[in-house]
Amino acid sequence: MVSKRRSKALSGAVTALILVIASVIIALVVVGFAFGLFGAFSSSPNIHLVSAYVKGGVLYITLSNTGSANGQVLGVIVQAGGSAISTAASGQLTISAGSTAVISVAITSSGGISLTPGQTVTFQVVTNTGASVNGVATVLS
Repeated sequence: MVSKRRSKALSGAVTALILVIASVIIALVVVGFAFGLFGAFSSSPNIHLVSAYVKGGVLYITLSNTGSANGQVLGVIVQAGGSAISTAASGQLTISAGSTAVISVAITSSGGISLTPGQTVTFQVVTNTGASVNGVATVLS
């Protein structure tokens, strides 16, 4: 007696196509997470420095929040002319998600700091996440 086997399975071409599609989808997800394309899934602020300069004895710091939650600036620590100045932000400046804000800090102390054009001033912006933004500003006038 001759028996006929009937098997029901996917053909090799269909199997290969399904594997290729699955591989591409997995690769896109991994690349998306690696480069932060899915940042909307996290709810945290991402505050970074855009620009900074000193003019007329005032330090102007432009910060941007590219995160998906509001961030707060708690204070600024400035070091100029060998003296350190710590300034608390009045009312905890809030930087909304996706927006930019400018902070101004007067550079004065009882030690009489004198700033000359071209001199650099280092600073640290302290945020509510515990992270800090460090930067260097040049004195313009």
